[in-house]
Amino acid sequence: MYDETCVFCREIIKNRNAAFVYEDDCVSAFMDSAPIEDGHVLVIPKGHYENIFDIDKEIYIKIQLAVKKITMAIQDSLKCNGLNIGQNNGRVANQVVMHYHMHIIPRYYPKKINWEREIVDKADLEIIAKKIRENLKKVDEYEKSGRIT
Repeated sequence: MYDETCVFCREIIKNRNAAFVYEDDCVSAFMDSAPIEDGHVLVIPKGHYENIFDIDKEIYIKIQLAVKKITMAIQDSLKCNGLNIGQNNGRVANQVVMHYHMHIIPRYYPKKINWEREIVDKADLEIIAKKIRENLKKVDEYEKSGRIT
């Protein structure tokens, strides 16, 4: 799967316009050209998947395994104090490139990151948790029926 309108498909996979750190038959990892920190790496599937909702399960697992391997190399190479690993789905979630990708961001003391948060009442959290639990049952049913791969 290839999407000519996708910057990752066109520039990274086809034109190889990146500083690659890792590749295998399904996964490419390269330095982010607009890094949050030195050593910020993006990990993508070589096939085009927009987000977590349409990525093939086997490819997803291969990406996760590559992320684990790459994080160990980043920590050893850059002597960072920690790592953020993230993945955004949809524009509202700050997904800028509509090609599934994981961010590996090394973190260093004493630099801090501002994660804006709000304290929420447990009863309100439980309402949302109940909805998610109910829908997890549906996901399990879809997996068993073979509708999720």
